[in-house]
Amino acid sequence: MFIGVDFGAQTAGTTAICYRDRGLFKFARSEKGQEADMWLSDWVGANRPERIYIDAPLSLPSAYFGRGDDFIFRLADRKAGGMSPMFLGGLTARAMRAAAKWRSLGIEVFEVYPSALVRHEWDFLKIPSGRAIPRHNLRLMAGMFMLPPPLPADRHEADAWLCWLTGHRHQQGTSISFGDRSEGVILA
Repeated sequence: MFIGVDFGAQTAGTTAICYRDRGLFKFARSEKGQEADMWLSDWVGANRPERIYIDAPLSLPSAYFGRGDDFIFRLADRKAGGMSPMFLGGLTARAMRAAAKWRSLGIEVFEVYPSALVRHEWDFLKIPSGRAIPRHNLRLMAGMFMLPPPLPADRHEADAWLCWLTGHRHQQGTSISFGDRSEGVILA
């Protein structure tokens, strides 16, 4: 079992998980006002996925470790068109802490970027970044991978599904990667 996670602000109720159960996509999410990190940790502990594909930076630019001079972006961020882990600050630190804990439990954790997947696979759909993906497009997107269509409640659950789909592609050997292993890789 593997899961896709859209990692959101700590108490905003925007952290969402996507997984498959009996062939159908299911979603779980934190509630507004709830501490998302604790909720996510409890969910992972109870369900023990083998792999987690998460939309959050899991490393810092190499300049912080004496390699290179870019203190803002990793190569992966530049290639994937993603935000700087430094701009995301506390979210990056929270994601790195969670990933370290999960890895200590034997769970593989991968950084993914849903927008890069959308740009790479479905650029022709002209889906605006940060906007909800229309349901007919979700059906088309899932159908291209011979999967049942997901029924996300909002953009956060849709992003969790895109994280799951990146995991599916990764396990099939068809995902693309950006960056350098020594600094951090983003999958799409």
